[in-house]
Amino acid sequence: MTQYSFGTGTLILKRTDVTNTQPALLGTLQDNSVDIDRKTETLLGQYNMAVAVGAGEFKISGKAKFARLQATQLNNLLLGPNATQTTGLNLITATGENDTVSTGTITVTNGATFVEDLGVFTSAGVQLTPVASGPVAGVSYVPGVASTGTYTFNASDDNVVYTIYYRYTTAGSGNQIALANALQGPLPIFELNFQESFTYNGVAKILNMKLNACFSSKLSLPFAMGKFNVSELDWQAIADASNNIGYLSMTE
Repeated sequence: MTQYSFGTGTLILKRTDVTNTQPALLGTLQDNSVDIDRKTETLLGQYNMAVAVGAGEFKISGKAKFARLQATQLNNLLLGPNATQTTGLNLITATGENDTVSTGTITVTNGATFVEDLGVFTSAGVQLTPVASGPVAGVSYVPGVASTGTYTFNASDDNVVYTIYYRYTTAGSGNQIALANALQGPLPIFELNFQESFTYNGVAKILNMKLNACFSSKLSLPFAMGKFNVSELDWQAIADASNNIGYLSMTE
């Protein structure tokens, strides 16, 4: 019986070059494409129509657009040797915290886990200049100190409200990925599992594909005002260690 497909299906990628890694479900899948491409070489001789054809490079690749983001996806599918993932630690930026100077100082709300100063502004939007010491009222400041988050201002700045941007960490259920400059060569290899099911005339028609070894060359994270971030992952299949590619199954 005829088989039709409808929708994006389900796409799960599982890293295979490192054991016991979490499979990556590309959730809220928006678009999913698989391209099968074979290069050919024709023999013409003295004729205008080919008399023979030979098969060259065989390529299976694709793109997936998805909206659900996970640190394990980024780490296991693309960043690989460049990344070290830490569970239970989040890096956060305070984007405009209003604080009042008291006795020449401000201790920001998340001072206990303060990491880095990212700028101080007046209520009029004028940016102050960070200095090592001797801050001038309304002009400069001494940046916050790690583990305390205490900023130092001129004594004349007392009772003045400043808007502070800074980075800090929090403990929780999140993940932090530290990126390092790794040697060229190694990259994550993952297994691709795809299934799409559509019921036609009361019969479930299932298309299932497994590719044993794949790699990703690109992951885009597009951010735009008033829109959801729909990420795009480019991937390509290669033969596995046993020189097998995978399989394609259809109900028909």
